Amino acid sequence: MQRLNRDEKHQTLLRMGFALLASFAVLTVCSKNSFLYPMNDWVDVNCFFTVGRGITHGLVPYRDLYDQKGPLLYFVYALAALIAEHSFVGVFIIEVLLFALFLYISGRTAALLSEKPYAFWLTAAGLALGIPLSPAFSHGGSAEEFFLPVFAAALYIVLKAMRERRPLKTTESVLLGVLAAAALWTKYTFCGLFAGLAVAVLIWYLADRMGKALLPAILWALAGAAAASAAVLIWYVLNGAIGALWQVYFVDNLTMYSQNIRGGNYADPLPNLLNNLSWSIPAALGLAGLLITAKKAWRELLAVALSAVALFIFTYASGRKYPYYAMVMACFAPFGFGMLFRLIPAACGETKAFRRGAVLLAALVLALSPVASLRWSNNVYLMSVSREEMPPYRFAGTIRQADDRTLLNYGFLDGGYYLAAESLPVTRFFCTLNNDLPEMKEEQRAAIEEGRVAFVVTRAMGQRSGKGKKESVDMRAYRAVDACTMFFEGYDWTYTLYERIGH
Repeated sequence: MQRLNRDEKHQTLLRMGFALLASFAVLTVCSKNSFLYPMNDWVDVNCFFTVGRGITHGLVPYRDLYDQKGPLLYFVYALAALIAEHSFVGVFIIEVLLFALFLYISGRTAALLSEKPYAFWLTAAGLALGIPLSPAFSHGGSAEEFFLPVFAAALYIVLKAMRERRPLKTTESVLLGVLAAAALWTKYTFCGLFAGLAVAVLIWYLADRMGKALLPAILWALAGAAAASAAVLIWYVLNGAIGALWQVYFVDNLTMYSQNIRGGNYADPLPNLLNNLSWSIPAALGLAGLLITAKKAWRELLAVALSAVALFIFTYASGRKYPYYAMVMACFAPFGFGMLFRLIPAACGETKAFRRGAVLLAALVLALSPVASLRWSNNVYLMSVSREEMPPYRFAGTIRQADDRTLLNYGFLDGGYYLAAESLPVTRFFCTLNNDLPEMKEEQRAAIEEGRVAFVVTRAMGQRSGKGKKESVDMRAYRAVDACTMFFEGYDWTYTLYERIGH
């Protein structure tokens, strides 16, 4: 027994190490948070990081810095800022660890469904390469990407209990509640998966005549969710910002953000999923495999199907359909690997040569993954750009020479100018968000027209420096001191730096 425990621990460490190495090997090339890139130029990530940096300096999300994502995401970026405040190194470290955790849980899920331990290696290797190379991965660092291990963990907990034909343990129920609360406080559309799982668990308990265990499971899950939520709420109460949390994260998101969203032409949800075949095919195969084996695996089919449908509906119900939204559905890809390995006959799959071959093939995929990433990642174009060529760092050379580095990123989402200039926002609306809040326009217009900030950065498509929407604001208190063009998401954009006259 002691020997068996040592072997299991050894296997666990090997699997964790493999997942970590695979995550690092691929994300080093595919993620713009990597040290191989001059910076991550994605506006969403820069918004998260600016708010996270603000937290480390005593600013409170929603009250002092306005953005729409959940507080847990900002706390993650605050942790990244504590690791490295003026670069994306901290974000990259967290990204690698979270993706490694997802790969580890995904491999365990495939091994559980297939009842073949070697399924872990090829599942982890396949998803390590397939997900970051998909269009939904976008630039790296999205809330959807960071939350994949949470989705995977929740699915694994429920499926393991179903496979073992037992009720959820107390610790499992509590953990599911904590994970559900994490979804609520990151992006409440993420709660769709937990809504589907909850319905599946209810049906499963009643069908298997485990009604007596249902109420304790519910209560323990609620206790876990309440404890996790209490930590968030207490932090906001202590900072005197509970009202701002309610108004922005819930009221504004539910009543204004979806309706006032600014333009953009994006593929509809189903074409978006079909654009990510490297993981949408395994996800579809997993559902199909569970459907074929529904007579024996109806519980697992119920859990996966309901959580997938509910997550899809929650994700796209608002009408918004950014490409990276599809990433949440990648958490179902391990089921395809599990069902495929299940088809391998035991006489073949249980041989030592086959098991070793599977591990060696996974190692080969891992070894070749950086080469494949360099060949097919949509982000590698930015590796050839030096930091000095990037508008944020070019403008930072001017801003850092001034005694007053106050700045407003006007007319577009945060482009990384606060980060490059090592400056923190002095306005609540520190950039122009993807909605048309009247108070946002009023505050930004007043800040510019009254000369409250020393520098203003604007953006225009093509070569139209400072043109277009910026004409609606009186810029007489400023003069243009620099302009720079940069390629971003399929277009050339011109960024203009304005300095306050007499500054």
